[in-house]
Amino acid sequence: MADSVVALMEENLLAVFNERDPQRRLEVIRRNYAPDVRWADGEETVTGQDRLHQKAQELLDGQLAGLGFSQSGPVYQAGSMGFLAWDVFPPGDEPGTPLVSGFDVALV
Repeated sequence: MADSVVALMEENLLAVFNERDPQRRLEVIRRNYAPDVRWADGEETVTGQDRLHQKAQELLDGQLAGLGFSQSGPVYQAGSMGFLAWDVFPPGDEPGTPLVSGFDVALV
């Protein structure tokens, strides 16, 4: 399971929430997540693959427009829980000073 949690955390960051191509993003979501996936941030909790896809698009079109995620460390794992720290940079500014830093936690 270790490899699958690490891969899931990295793909969620880079191939879902950092992916500008909607079709490629949706393919990753369909491959990696159950139909009833639950995803939450400080604003809301969404349920389902289509809603997760919509949430990613909303963020990419809104507050993350023109910005990109970068993984800022390894994925840490405890059992089926993963933790991944990330930074958000303007295009071409990595590895400068991040605009925002945060982390993802997943229970797989």
